[in-house]
Amino acid sequence: MTVKVLIERHVKEGKEGDLIELLNKLRAQLISQPGYISGELLQSMEDKSTIFALSTWLTTLDWKSWEGNPRRLEIESGIEPLLTESLKLTIATSL
Repeated sequence: MTVKVLIERHVKEGKEGDLIELLNKLRAQLISQPGYISGELLQSMEDKSTIFALSTWLTTLDWKSWEGNPRRLEIESGIEPLLTESLKLTIATSL
């Protein structure tokens, strides 16, 4: 059973391009991450400042390994100042 990780971020006005650039850097790193299956970036139709990253993993352990990866944490440290609030992370699985 695969695991889905949904990360919701609220970006400061005018910083959308910077956020997308950093999120694409993260996605480039994901390709070689064990257990990573797929991912996509989504933007809320109701609130353009809300950006979602949805990824699919083989196991929760695979996600946790990536979550603590120094390369990820370094890029995330550049993302944080672009946000209006802390990110919201949800881990889910199919029913």
